[in-house]
Amino acid sequence: MGLIAEFQLNSPDLPLTDAVTAVPEIALYIDRILVVDPDRPVVLCRAVGPTEDVPGALADDSTVGTYTLITDTEGGELYRIKLLDPPLPIYRKYVELGTTPLGGIVTVDGWWGRARFPDRETLAEYRTFCTDRGGTFKLERLTRESSTDDPPFGLTREQHEALVVAHESGYFAVPREASTEEIGDHLGISAPSASERLRRGIDRVLENAL
Repeated sequence: MGLIAEFQLNSPDLPLTDAVTAVPEIALYIDRILVVDPDRPVVLCRAVGPTEDVPGALADDSTVGTYTLITDTEGGELYRIKLLDPPLPIYRKYVELGTTPLGGIVTVDGWWGRARFPDRETLAEYRTFCTDRGGTFKLERLTRESSTDDPPFGLTREQHEALVVAHESGYFAVPREASTEEIGDHLGISAPSASERLRRGIDRVLENAL
């Protein structure tokens, strides 16, 4: 299992920065990255916002090799963009470190990225790589990737069991069909402990789902 990192990057040398600076009202949502050539990755991204000036901005961006408009929908214009090797080659470093990019957003405030790193040492090396080249790196969130056997939403097994029992017992029904005493009896714990476990479980689900 690896680590899922969410982070912010800022540098004028990042890919697509010039394009977004030229049209600050838009955001580029990177849906997929095709890294056949680490120095010239292909990204599929949606331009969201007033997009009439996007083609010209992409044409003037020195990190863009070629671009093609694939679709134009209410959710934005989908582009296929072949990038040139920028001064801060973040995709090439992804490949070297065995890191998997999971998405990104480019705005005038910088890059927001989400990626899977093999371990903390790899994440630290990536951060150093970016900062040594004049970028700023801010880690927003770091979570351990769950195995398929782990409960969802970052729940502990005890929290997951408590929520399942509560749901099946009608604890969340209106009107309520089970009490915390009954949930506790089923779990073999006291009513206050059951209430606390449910509260923490619900808080964890909301934290990871919203």
